[in-house]
Amino acid sequence: LAGLHLEQYRHATFEPEEYYLEGLKRSAGDIRINVAYGTLLLRRGLFTEAETHFRRAIKTLTARNTNPYDSEAYYQLGVSLKLQERHEEAFEALYKSVWSAAWQDSGYFTLAQIASARQSYEEALELTERSLIRNTRNYKARHLKAALLRKLGRYEAAVS
Repeated sequence: LAGLHLEQYRHATFEPEEYYLEGLKRSAGDIRINVAYGTLLLRRGLFTEAETHFRRAIKTLTARNTNPYDSEAYYQLGVSLKLQERHEEAFEALYKSVWSAAWQDSGYFTLAQIASARQSYEEALELTERSLIRNTRNYKARHLKAALLRKLGRYEAAVS
C-alpha cells in the first residue's frame, strides 16, 4: 500500500520499488504486490520482467479458482505480451481478463488493437463494439472504430 501511495501521489523523493521488493521478500506470491510491481516495470518498459510478476500473481489467483474475482493480472499480462509482440499469447490472456466487468472495456479495446494489427478488421470492429458497450466515452475506441469502418469501406458509418 505504501508503494501504491507513492505512485498515486508521485512522491518526489521516494521510490515505490523498495516497498514492493520488501513486500515480495515477505510474501513472494502476494497478488496485489506482484500486480503493482509488474505494472511499475511495465511502465518502465521492462516487459519480460513485468510478465514474471503477472504470471506469479495469476498462479496465486488461480490456485483454488480457475476464474478469479479480479482479472487485472490477466489484463496486464496481456499488455506486456502485446508489447513483446507475442500476440497469440496476449490474445489468450486478454480474453481471460474480459470475463470481469472491471476490465472489459480495456481488455476488448486491446484485443481490437491486436486484431487490427493482424488486419482482421471485422473481428477488430466487433471487439471495439464490445469495448464501447462497457464505456461509450472511450475516445480511443471510437477513433479505432472509425478507422476500422473506413478500412472496411463503410465511409458513411465512419463519419456518423
